[in-house]
Amino acid sequence: MKERTGIERLVKYLFEHQETLLSPKAEQAARMCILDEIGCGIYGSRTREGRNLIQAAADLKYCGDIPVWGTQNLLTEDMAAMVNGALCHIRELDDVHYAILHTGAVCVPAAMAVAQRCGSTWRQLLGAVITGVEVSVRIAEGMDFLEHRERGWHGTATCGSFGAAAAAGMLLGLDEQQMTNALGIAGSRTGGSWAFAADGAMTKRIHPGLAARDGILSAYLAKHGITGPRHVLEAADGGIYRMMSSRYCLRVLDAVKEKTAIEEVEFKWFASCKSVHSPYTAAYEIYRRHGFREPEDICTVRAEVNRSAIEMAGSNYRQDSIVSAQISIPYGVALGLMGCRGQAGDYTEERLRDSRILETAGKVVVAESEAMNRLRRNEKRSAAKVTVHWKDGSSDTETVTAPKGSMFNPLSKEDITGKFMDLTGGIVGEHVAREIADTVLKSSNMENTHRITDILKRQI
Repeated sequence: MKERTGIERLVKYLFEHQETLLSPKAEQAARMCILDEIGCGIYGSRTREGRNLIQAAADLKYCGDIPVWGTQNLLTEDMAAMVNGALCHIRELDDVHYAILHTGAVCVPAAMAVAQRCGSTWRQLLGAVITGVEVSVRIAEGMDFLEHRERGWHGTATCGSFGAAAAAGMLLGLDEQQMTNALGIAGSRTGGSWAFAADGAMTKRIHPGLAARDGILSAYLAKHGITGPRHVLEAADGGIYRMMSSRYCLRVLDAVKEKTAIEEVEFKWFASCKSVHSPYTAAYEIYRRHGFREPEDICTVRAEVNRSAIEMAGSNYRQDSIVSAQISIPYGVALGLMGCRGQAGDYTEERLRDSRILETAGKVVVAESEAMNRLRRNEKRSAAKVTVHWKDGSSDTETVTAPKGSMFNPLSKEDITGKFMDLTGGIVGEHVAREIADTVLKSSNMENTHRITDILKRQI
């Protein structure tokens, strides 16, 4: 018998362990994931960048019946998933996995779009989201995802299309061969570089949406007999593992684990790159002890983090780019030292023009720490040590290894629900926001998902 390829191993695992994957804990995590992403998407629809994105889709005339969350726009499955995925990621509030993936912003919009078309039940939708997240994470963990990032790749884009294809494929009822083809096609469409960091470009925001769109397309193509490369991961010529990482391990793809990937997802409390959360929190704790001090009173600030964090967020920000601020440790540290809460309201064009933030951020030196590298590799902690030296000769240091929202200090169900209400209540109204939350969290598994779609279709 011929040895299975990486994709074949992964697909076989999915089909043999469906009952295990659909555990009560995983289903509850999936409901929280769906609620959180809808909230992020609705909030994103009211930003300037979000409105521009929606207008671009309207100009392309992808008219359909799938709602763009928080708006009156209805688009085709693939374009709705693309737009909603991007809206989820507009303000860096969407969930994140330690394998450097924003899984929900890809898998939830893709699964919800296809679920509406298929008339799926909540159990089927939850299963699709769980499966999609599982596939994205296993693809990432099959290679050295830290090195993958250091090579300049954006894992949400490179691994996300696999997850979206798996989520869509489950809802379309693909068999094992068709699912293998779907993932092979998705792997042929994968990509997405970190080049946006050089000038704060908006491509980071659209990567989840593009992955969601391509995953849906891959699943539909496979359903109708289009084949994909079974060796897309490890092929000697063109295998993405060989191209995107110096080492990889196919055994990870079908390894039995104690918990599902969706149970490891972290729901964000702060509106920034995960690598900013610990440095920000450390700076904020120093602020709490000493109060606000003017930038001219600060001599130096040193933020010690892991190498991957420096690659992702070690640079200062541009005053004309919210994206650059959200992937900037110096900006996050400046916010903390000024007593700001690190929420979406701290990432606005007005706040970026604050001269005090700019001056404080300019004094932040971001340095690699072997201790932080060990915590990242061995314990999956994105930690930070921040030290402030003031001109009066005093100094203070704070180390944070478990910022709020990390899997070591996770948000509660009440936190996530409260975050959803805060993000959406002022847009759709508190009554509708509560109706969305109740529908996502309380609908029975056998109930059809049309109700949530109908609520999201209502005119805002």
